[in-house]
Amino acid sequence: MRLILFICLLFSCALQANTLNTKLNRYTQLVFDYSLVPSDSPEKIPVNTWQRVESGQVNLGLGNSPVWLKFKINNNTQMQQELFLFNAFVHIDKLTLYQKGNNLTQTQLTLGDSMPIKTRYLKDADQIFKLSLSPNTHYEYYIKAETAGVMKLNLSLWQHDKYIEKKAKFNLIMGLILGVMFASSLILSVLFLITKKQSFALAAVFNICVWFLFAWLLGYVYRYISDQSFWLIHTIIPALTIFVLVPLNILTERILGLHSLAKPHVACLRITLGISLALVVIAPFLSYTIALTVAVIFALIHVLILLLVTGIRAQKKDTKAQLLVVCILPLLITLLYKGALLFSYSIYFSQLMVVFGVSYLISCIALTLIAISQYIQQRDIKVSQQQKRLAEAEANEAIQSETIRLQELHQEELESKIQQRTFELEVTLRELQEKNLELEELNTLDALTGLRNRRHFDKKITMEFRRSRREQTPLAVVMLDIDHFKPINDEYGHLAGDEAIKYVAASIKGALRRPSDIACRYGGEEFALILPNTDSQGAKLVSETIRQNIAKHAIKTSSGDVKLTISAGIFSKVADASLDPNQYTDWADKALYSAKQQGRNRVLIADSTQSPKDPEEL
Repeated sequence: MRLILFICLLFSCALQANTLNTKLNRYTQLVFDYSLVPSDSPEKIPVNTWQRVESGQVNLGLGNSPVWLKFKINNNTQMQQELFLFNAFVHIDKLTLYQKGNNLTQTQLTLGDSMPIKTRYLKDADQIFKLSLSPNTHYEYYIKAETAGVMKLNLSLWQHDKYIEKKAKFNLIMGLILGVMFASSLILSVLFLITKKQSFALAAVFNICVWFLFAWLLGYVYRYISDQSFWLIHTIIPALTIFVLVPLNILTERILGLHSLAKPHVACLRITLGISLALVVIAPFLSYTIALTVAVIFALIHVLILLLVTGIRAQKKDTKAQLLVVCILPLLITLLYKGALLFSYSIYFSQLMVVFGVSYLISCIALTLIAISQYIQQRDIKVSQQQKRLAEAEANEAIQSETIRLQELHQEELESKIQQRTFELEVTLRELQEKNLELEELNTLDALTGLRNRRHFDKKITMEFRRSRREQTPLAVVMLDIDHFKPINDEYGHLAGDEAIKYVAASIKGALRRPSDIACRYGGEEFALILPNTDSQGAKLVSETIRQNIAKHAIKTSSGDVKLTISAGIFSKVADASLDPNQYTDWADKALYSAKQQGRNRVLIADSTQSPKDPEEL
């Protein structure tokens, strides 16, 4: 009986600890009792299982079991007091507040990271209950706390204005720290886009991961990004705790150049890197409690390995290694604090956030400076190499210029001789070309008549045939022959025959008006005309003019006057794939033969719709 009375007295003293005799000016830590006995109702919990907390805070480490708290508040003043009940640790999944009255326990409010932010009195990451205390009234409360992570409770009563003032200052400091971290990430990202250096990208990834981790610790992910991110946080945070050291691991090897200096260190770092990546993949599939414990322990091991490797290099007066030590040491401090939270060591949360913020900020700034200094050093080395190459190039250029000057001195005399010899050769070539042109001209002229010869005719008919086919214009060929030329030779002699041929040639020349028309002596007393862009009627008009001019006048020769007539055959058609140049001559020749057969002294047009016939058939 005495034992029961003693326990009740002790319990009563605990409940009487939170007494307000005057208006609360700022805040006061809450004295409470807690119990780890699983129960649906606090009335069912044995009295002797309650444990008293005078400091207002308790850290129970990781655990999935709910914790019950109870406390009593006595408002002994004559005024209504509106207070905030504030839990400084923002990462409790669920807090349910009960008020006891009339022997009944009534639920007042439920909040936590697993609940939407709209359920909170203040739309903030902090977990706050609003309490309205009437004058001279005693209140008894219970809180049921549930979380899958660290069970840390730090309860205090705050006057409204003072809490808001304190929160504003805290947010300002934390906002500045986050802003600097984010600015450093942005600067590194821009430098990566400009320089394409992977060290900037890795440093930017590290800074962004640290920024996200710190924002989560402050509860800003819940407040500003998504209040429904409970499942995402439990999935990503353990993996991110491990992954944040991956870019730092890669950067350590690259910045210190360990691949060429310390093979065992490289092997150690790469093994740690491989395990880290494996755990990043596995962590989302583990329970939050296990994943968070494994993440913190392995991250601590990873940091110690990085610190050992960089410390060895730092002892050799390596400036980069010393800066890396400055970057890694704050991470070690934060992980030690996280380990203390996991294993139930009591740490005041506001102080913890300041430590975390300063540590993360130092790490981000140090790594940013390392990445920038490495780039500047590489740039200076590159500039030095470029200057060295430029100096070598200038020296080579000077040598080359002197060599060229000497060559030019010898070349001037050589060029003078070459120019003189070249001029002589050009004169000789020009004379040779002129002679060749004269010979070519003579080769295409008939010596007796001055007309083009058969060789020129064969060349030109092919050219005009192609033009007719290309431009789709008619091409006419006229074959002319002096009638009864053999009797003239026999009766008047060969000299008179030559004069008759020259007279016919002159008549043909006089009848052709266009530069494109070509008259040729085809052979003996036979002539051929090439009339481009001329149809059958046009060719007949030209041929008739020639025939009439010759038949109209007798030729005066040394042997007497000679009366001449000519016969002509015409073929005109647009060239196509079914024809060839020789067929024009054949058709015109067949038409000439028909003119001879029909009595001579006439012009006939070949019928292109029929195949040309042999003379015997005609």
